Amino acid sequence: MGTRRERRLRRRAVLAGLAGALLLAAPGEAQVYPDQLEVRKLTCRELLEHSGETRARMLIYYNGYLDGRTGARVWNDKVVGARIDRAMGYCKASPTLPVLDAFTKAWKS
Repeated sequence: MGTRRERRLRRRAVLAGLAGALLLAAPGEAQVYPDQLEVRKLTCRELLEHSGETRARMLIYYNGYLDGRTGARVWNDKVVGARIDRAMGYCKASPTLPVLDAFTKAWKS
């Protein structure tokens, strides 16, 4: 076990390690986005700045928006997935492109 002093030093080292791990795990400065975005003005760069659930929700929204505009009556997972992948490809290639244009292009190809 060691001396009392050694145990104290070991405890401090463990606590310092835990504190360091928590600091590394804590998110950096969070970017704040508005609750509302204009569908026609959002750029691919802005879409790509989002990640995880927020980006997924945006992709679902744009998919539904285009399906509504085209009068789609059937949802096909493979077709929708391929369209979203194409739209994301257009976005990554042209970050200044409006997201709606990337999705429109993906629906036509």
